[in-house]
Amino acid sequence: MTSPALVRAADLKRMADVAKAKNVTVWIEINGRRIGVSPELPPIDTGAKANQKYEDFDL
Repeated sequence: MTSPALVRAADLKRMADVAKAKNVTVWIEINGRRIGVSPELPPIDTGAKANQKYEDFDL
């Protein structure tokens, strides 16, 4: 027999709906475990190249 799920599918769906509608990450904590749902984010690729050189970094 398997253990019951920490979060029901209906609860995850509601969290996902809020995350998408409000464009925020929704977190809940159950028994010391954090479960989060984030909205789908657009790709970060801007096509720009980084203009950093080795000398720009403090080592």
